[in-house]
Amino acid sequence: MATLHDFKTVLTELRAARNALPPETAKNFLGFGGSKIYKRDVARALGQDLIDICADCVNALEDRSTARFNFNDEVAVIDALLNIRMVTKPKAQVQRLHAAALVLRGHCQTTATINRPDAVSTLNDWNGAKAIDVVMAELNGNRGLLTDRQLAGRAQLIINNAGDPANIEDGDGWNSSRQAVVANPLERVPEGSRDLLAFAKEASLDDAQMGALAICHATAAGMINILGRKHATYKAGGRGPVLREQARALAVQLLSDHNKLYLLHFRCTAQADGHSFMLCMNHDGTVTLSESWANPAGNGLFLELQADKVHRGRAEISNANAIGAVNRIFDAAPAVRTQGYGRLSQAYGDSVLYELRAHDEHAAGHHCGDACRANDADISIVVRARQLTKPATVRNRLTELRGVYDAIA
Repeated sequence: MATLHDFKTVLTELRAARNALPPETAKNFLGFGGSKIYKRDVARALGQDLIDICADCVNALEDRSTARFNFNDEVAVIDALLNIRMVTKPKAQVQRLHAAALVLRGHCQTTATINRPDAVSTLNDWNGAKAIDVVMAELNGNRGLLTDRQLAGRAQLIINNAGDPANIEDGDGWNSSRQAVVANPLERVPEGSRDLLAFAKEASLDDAQMGALAICHATAAGMINILGRKHATYKAGGRGPVLREQARALAVQLLSDHNKLYLLHFRCTAQADGHSFMLCMNHDGTVTLSESWANPAGNGLFLELQADKVHRGRAEISNANAIGAVNRIFDAAPAVRTQGYGRLSQAYGDSVLYELRAHDEHAAGHHCGDACRANDADISIVVRARQLTKPATVRNRLTELRGVYDAIA
């Protein structure tokens, strides 16, 4: 693993190599089939790009407030720079710069990703309040003549569109982290999506249809954008036991941090779509369990009591119990995973339903059993998390999101 001193040394060498680049060669053909002309201004631009990359690496290692930095991401950028025609061919004029770039590339390959806990804590901001309760209270305000189910449908649609469910780091949708002031809140919705959202709004006001809006992945993605600080999204996991272990380690690390509060999104899939649920840490050392799922009867986050679903207010467990349940969903034994899922989620009572292979599970009379489980290499768990922001920020975001909803015709 390269050290800060290693990166500083190569930074010095890159600067010296850039400054020592000779004048251009004569513009002539040096070989049959094409020109091999050396251009000094292009070479200097390449040198500056490499210097900037190395400086970013130095800053990441030097600044203790850096929460995340993936050195390996820079390898592909360096490779692309080293493939610039007529500059990076290892000839005398650029050999020194080329050699320093290869050293930098090696340092980036061998340096571990920085994934530090947040330097700033908002723990005290949530003393006496729970983040999900703030969301519920804000969305329940100014309810007008809406029924409980219509109010749940409105809330679900607002949350679903608070971000891009496929990529919560992207911040698309109605995300209020965008600071630009717009005269019409609807301008935050892409024009091509407005008809679809108008249809969804109509469905949200229909008691019979609102359950279909309860999309688990979109809800979790939206909640992280609403409740989380925007400076860093923590993410780990993927398909197969090695990547799932990374997801487990991240989740346990964040849940074990007694000085900060996080909202964690677990996306549990295989070849089929699986399910998403959330764990939201509270100031009093408990964790609130939250989720939504598409079901004509409604959803678990926005309606207090539905059939086999418990009161959301009772869905709180201690941090220690949450960590224990998280560890169980990564266990090698399916029965143990079922115990863990059953403690953290209400949607399904068997781990196989979080780990389905691709098949027609909706066939008449079909009941998914263990034969429907995907191979271990296809079972995926991805954990995404953000530290909670301040309650006032959450309320401001939700006020803006409600304005977008109201503007949809």
